[in-house]
Amino acid sequence: MAKLARAALIQCKTESSYGVDPTIAGTDALLVRSLTVNPLESDTVSRDLLRSYLGNSEQLLALTRVSVQIEVEIAGSGTGGTASRIDSLLKACGMASTVTGSAVTGSSQAGAANTITLASGANATDDYYNGMQVTITSGTGNNHKGLIVDYVGSTKVCSIKPITASFVPSASSGYSIAANVGYVPVSSSFGSVAIQYNNDGIEHKILGARGSYSLSLAVGEMPTIIFDLTGLYTEPTDTSADTATYSAQATPVLFKQGNTVASSFAGYDGAAIQSFSVDMANEVTARELVGTDKSVILTNRAPSGEAVIETPTIAAKNFFSQATSDTLGLVSLQHGVTAGNIVSILCPTVDITNPSYSESDGISMLNIGFTPVPSAGNDEIKLTFS
Repeated sequence: MAKLARAALIQCKTESSYGVDPTIAGTDALLVRSLTVNPLESDTVSRDLLRSYLGNSEQLLALTRVSVQIEVEIAGSGTGGTASRIDSLLKACGMASTVTGSAVTGSSQAGAANTITLASGANATDDYYNGMQVTITSGTGNNHKGLIVDYVGSTKVCSIKPITASFVPSASSGYSIAANVGYVPVSSSFGSVAIQYNNDGIEHKILGARGSYSLSLAVGEMPTIIFDLTGLYTEPTDTSADTATYSAQATPVLFKQGNTVASSFAGYDGAAIQSFSVDMANEVTARELVGTDKSVILTNRAPSGEAVIETPTIAAKNFFSQATSDTLGLVSLQHGVTAGNIVSILCPTVDITNPSYSESDGISMLNIGFTPVPSAGNDEIKLTFS
């Protein structure tokens, strides 16, 4: 019987122990926009025999593995403080999560335009609240909203990119920091994911998968995240697909005016944005040595990004001077405005690289490449779902 290409089920679950099946269920099903599975990849070693006749020699397969590319819509789980279905994939791509399961509320010690000093009991760790959305709930600035782009733990002072027209609290303004799940890169103790792919009754189980991801947001389009993963090969079987339960993936919103706020590119907050992208560019290596188990490891990362905006005047923002002077800046963007379906992208320290011109609808556009740079370490990018 013919197999239907679109009758495909992808399920993903974080492994507790590397390469050990965590028992995947229908509740681990993932909604995807596109999927490419190379069910068997290998290095080939030819015997290259000399014989009394011409022809090929046998090919032996070494380092068998599976590669998977999964394109998923960028969206929240539908509930602030609850991880979305892509949680396991992000962790397999060198990210670690911190869950703020409920809103953090308090009364400010001080406030002014685009800054707020949180209550004395706020977390004492630098950058702890970075990427989170804060709302003034009472007093001066009531209903003002902003994205926290910097936080100093010793002073409790937050720097804010406004989401509303302005963000101007004062002392004793009530505030609420939204429940969220935040992700930052790590340099050790990497997670791994088990992936179960059912191709209309042919089931492939891919264990120990790790990889990299890239984000893409363009005007009038569905924002997406693409995961490129490599995992361990196991023999496929004839197995009926599980009954899928799709959850923790909210309906996404288009990248357009009104849906995307708090954008800033190296100190320029007035940009008319056409597109925005980030590539985490993890280095992924499959290894098979005598005396140890086969594995997939992450050995480095070199993230980069690009924003395409309408060309500003030099007086408004001189990106060329910033690039040549090696002046570092901040990149931020929040997509979505409804609780449970908000995703913020924050790169606190970026190096601008080689601005260039392009054209769209007869309008001059500026392509701004940037390289996220770690400051204290493992802090060059933060994704926050709130």
